[in-house]
Amino acid sequence: MKTILSTVLLTFFFLIFVLPITSYAKNTVNPSILNTHIELERLRFVNQTQDGSVKRALRQLYSSQYADIERPYKALEVVEIAARESTPHEEQFKGDAHSARAYALMWRITQEKAYREKALEIIKGWAFTFKDFKVIKGYRPQKYLESAWVIPIWISALDMLNRNAEGWSATDEKQFESFITKLHRYSRKAHRDNNWGTSAMLADISYAVYMQDDQLYYQQLKKFRYYLAKLTNPNGTLNADYLSDPWHPQYTIIGLLHTAEVADNQGDRLFNITFPNEKVPRLQKVLAHFTSLFTGELENPKGLKKGNYKGAHNNKQGYQIAFNAYSKGKFEQPWVKQLVDSWNPSNTSPLFMMWDRITHAPEIVGSNMLNNEKLVIDN
Repeated sequence: MKTILSTVLLTFFFLIFVLPITSYAKNTVNPSILNTHIELERLRFVNQTQDGSVKRALRQLYSSQYADIERPYKALEVVEIAARESTPHEEQFKGDAHSARAYALMWRITQEKAYREKALEIIKGWAFTFKDFKVIKGYRPQKYLESAWVIPIWISALDMLNRNAEGWSATDEKQFESFITKLHRYSRKAHRDNNWGTSAMLADISYAVYMQDDQLYYQQLKKFRYYLAKLTNPNGTLNADYLSDPWHPQYTIIGLLHTAEVADNQGDRLFNITFPNEKVPRLQKVLAHFTSLFTGELENPKGLKKGNYKGAHNNKQGYQIAFNAYSKGKFEQPWVKQLVDSWNPSNTSPLFMMWDRITHAPEIVGSNMLNNEKLVIDN
């Protein structure tokens, strides 16, 4: 009996005084999805850019259906969805989220009040109306993935707006929290060892930052390392989806890039994670490998079931964030400029936040454009 008691006491002492204690105390920075407050303030100057690619992106934004102030929106109580195909309800749901975010971005750029009012109208419309999903065809867990895709877009839209200003009340805030929490109950079930998992992680970290949930936030830092190790290889290839087509692997990459950017805005540098016996950050190795595929320097991998990797990045987003992360400091490599120079996106994926060529333009994240303040990218 004495031996058992001594063992218990020693174990207790070890747990309390020897093992490191995980602290979840963190003052979460808002806004940060995907931009900080100072970056959002700088957006009013982006029209002054001399960068041709940013000018082109601005023209695309201004002519986009999502930024059209006359675009009709329709909040639905029940959103009918299907696995592996789009439904009118799904297109409305995602489209309205993108429009809210595009209007918020247009408000930041133009300072025109009508854009802010329209963004808030859509956000409140859905927050007060939406009740649930209904899977009408195929895999029932599809609603988990649909929720994971849309959560960051809705939160980012609200992140861009000044919630302390006219038109947004405490009641609105509470209802939006309820709306996002309802979606998060589904998205947290989307974790898989493929692109579903990185989308779920992005939804989780966005939700954690918005809700000031420090424990959930730190769990996603661990999840990032897990998915980076599980889904990628030291040579930059992917384990899941790599041979299926050129777009599902990019969903994985975008999920990793956006998650790392949200964490970076909180002061946690996930872009530079390395693994034992590797000197170069794993995410950089992935991006370098896929740059070679996108530019045609590497041929399609043997066994690719459909599609062509060459030029496949031109309908996907996130690569301006990659450029910003790796274009400075000790990890700078020629592929970084090659990736962005060969990247000419027009219509990007509706599954993730768009317009990073604008929101993360050099004038926004790296120049003295506002009050002589400069954002340091390498934390």
